[in-house]
Amino acid sequence: MLHHTKNKGDIAAIKAIADLTVKGYLILTPVVCENLPFDFVAYKDDKFYKIQAKYAGDNRVVKRTIWVDKNGIHQKKYQAEDFDFYAVYLPDIDQVVYPSVNFSGCYITTQIPNSATPFYWWEDFINFTEEAPKRTYKEFGVDLTTRKVNPDSRINTRKVERPSKEELEKLVWEKPTAQISRDFDVSDKAVEKWCKAYGIEKPPRGYWVKKAFKGS
Repeated sequence: MLHHTKNKGDIAAIKAIADLTVKGYLILTPVVCENLPFDFVAYKDDKFYKIQAKYAGDNRVVKRTIWVDKNGIHQKKYQAEDFDFYAVYLPDIDQVVYPSVNFSGCYITTQIPNSATPFYWWEDFINFTEEAPKRTYKEFGVDLTTRKVNPDSRINTRKVERPSKEELEKLVWEKPTAQISRDFDVSDKAVEKWCKAYGIEKPPRGYWVKKAFKGS
């Protein structure tokens, strides 16, 4: 059984690096990182992301770092500028999730709780996530009286996998945002965020009206 904090942190980093590599990210690791507030950097589509890897046996996204030296035990609360996203390894389901630094201190649930209290669900964090809704037992078809689950009534909570930069860049010039959002079953705002994340320039205001007029 593992007890050493450093060993668990290494496991979290290794799991995260493997997962992000499969997802197409290039991983950059600093030669010396003991004094840095992040563990490694993930790079994809011309964007860099500073990542802090954590092993969460209790599903909690820790909000401070703790270290020991000759002067004793020290701790420091993470700040928004320290890194961009956590890479939280959840050992009970062997998965890594990626909440932003803004989720510091929260719990990410992997089992439907025996409570009506809203909760963060792990499948909402399988990609770099800055915003996520709190879920309720009703979305999973749970009857709190009997604790029975009706799988047919469960709402699909998995986040839509966004298209690649190349695909989205092509789509925004082929059809309006409203149509793209319907095709992917997401909101217009989600498509706007995808474009912003990729740095994609969209058609100017009035473009589709002019195109429709020319085609008529």
